Amino acid sequence: MCVLIAIDEYDRILTKVIGQGHPNTLRLKAALVSNVEPFSTLITDSRKAYSEVANTLGCKLQQIPSGEHQKGTYNLGVMNQYHSELKTWISGFKGVSTKHLENYLLWFRFMKHMKYDLESDEHSNHTFNYVAAQYLDIKNSDVFKKPFPIDIYKPYQHLS
Repeated sequence: MCVLIAIDEYDRILTKVIGQGHPNTLRLKAALVSNVEPFSTLITDSRKAYSEVANTLGCKLQQIPSGEHQKGTYNLGVMNQYHSELKTWISGFKGVSTKHLENYLLWFRFMKHMKYDLESDEHSNHTFNYVAAQYLDIKNSDVFKKPFPIDIYKPYQHLS
């Protein structure tokens, strides 16, 4: 499976399964169009598909030649490190189904975020808050529509 991984200058990470085989222009555009701001600089490997993607997104393109890791001040070191850590981590599962690959990518990205952005004593609280915000669909209006479990006016009826 082809997994697109993008990291910006603020270390925000995008991971997206974009199909089988090598990335093509159409799949790259679909994955990046809502995630890359115009006038950004894309630093990529030497695949030709990135040229059209950069033009479509209105971005500057810096491609690192095949077999190299750096071109001037631009390099793929952070990206190569991420790939290496992801491959090592995911190999510990002895196989990951394509159906669940996106969830494994999200899990890995979340663990990286916690490791580098939070103190270890904050992990539990942050994990709870993240899961609650992502997966619980409770709104204040839902809470107020529910009947209160006790009659709060009953103790005050004798006062009226």
